[in-house]
Amino acid sequence: MGWEMETTSQPVAQKDYPCQAACWINNAGYTEGDYETDDWAVIKKAEAENWKILKGTQYTKTEGKWEGEFDVYRARLDLDAICNKYEIYQDV
Repeated sequence: MGWEMETTSQPVAQKDYPCQAACWINNAGYTEGDYETDDWAVIKKAEAENWKILKGTQYTKTEGKWEGEFDVYRARLDLDAICNKYEIYQDV
């Protein structure tokens, strides 16, 4: 199952949010050698920022029904790009 009736936007954060792409990256079980050097640097930077979408930064936001329940998914643009590049979201 996946998203139903979803809308996706890229707003600017009005406050800090947890990045949900970080959960996917952490659950993937990949290590430094599994990523290109630049991608690993992005991951380490996000970790240093406590896996947050920081106020004032643009992020991706998807709203809709996920498995029958209304949900909102927020992710940093850089981590979302890594999840897509390495097909970490492939099971969605």
